Amino acid sequence: MSLFEMLKLLHISCAVLSISGFALRGFWMMTNNPLLRSRLPRVLPHCIDTLLLASAIAMLVIWQANPLVISWLSAKIVALFCYIGLGMIALRFGRTRRQRVTAFWMALATAIYIVTVAYTKSPLGLLAS
Repeated sequence: MSLFEMLKLLHISCAVLSISGFALRGFWMMTNNPLLRSRLPRVLPHCIDTLLLASAIAMLVIWQANPLVISWLSAKIVALFCYIGLGMIALRFGRTRRQRVTAFWMALATAIYIVTVAYTKSPLGLLAS
């Protein structure tokens, strides 16, 4: 297995863990579960997301690619910023339960879009086929 393939496997694994963890924390938010405020769910996502970002950057270096000139990578980056913003509203800054729940579902939809863009290598995601 090449270094690029190992990084891609790490990246995909971290993406699955990151999105799954966000979904779990969103469920805890909607059910007012006190586990949401414990230490591990506040720290672990940062570790996973750091590995996710580092593996993406390492793959770009190996690939010698500028993500701003590759349309599907640019789409993923823009969607990532949207996902982060919506996630912050959902889990931290939403003033009302309705705002938090709406932002949570929008963030999950954005995560699904990011995954479909990565899979299809098209900014249209699943609409590309």
